[in-house]
Amino acid sequence: MKKNILLLFLGASLVFSCSSDNSDDSDGNPNGTTDLVGTWVLDDLRIDSSIDDDDLDFAKQILDFLRAEGCDILVFTFNADQTLVSDSKANFIAPTVGTGGLVIPCPDETDRETSTWSLEGNQLTVVDENMQEETITITFEDANTLIIAGEDIDENNYVGADAVFERVQ
Repeated sequence: MKKNILLLFLGASLVFSCSSDNSDDSDGNPNGTTDLVGTWVLDDLRIDSSIDDDDLDFAKQILDFLRAEGCDILVFTFNADQTLVSDSKANFIAPTVGTGGLVIPCPDETDRETSTWSLEGNQLTVVDENMQEETITITFEDANTLIIAGEDIDENNYVGADAVFERVQ
């Protein structure tokens, strides 16, 4: 189960490094790229109530616990110069069982990746340091809430879940 949780967050890191925007920009930018510029933090994992998946439920519980402790597991910074910096602590989540139950400390280590991004409608394309290109679809719930479907993370394991990012800057 721990491996599945880490895979969820690893997959999320990949996909979330590819966030996008589907709204038009009020400054006349038809792709709305300035709407995406800013810092986005993974804030929630929404799971469809009709889905019965213990791994997704456990991943959400871990994320909720760490967010309540002020721990940012995944942060994307989309810069106006089309660069993207992703900071992920997902690889370093190490739950342990203590005398009081499950202990989930906020990781001290962070994986940082720098990429470039482009936005075409609601299709975000990210090119990583190894020149690997990935395109995903994103949705804005409002100006400060970005949603990425679980199917874009892993179509076999995360159907029915949405990763929710909140803009912090």
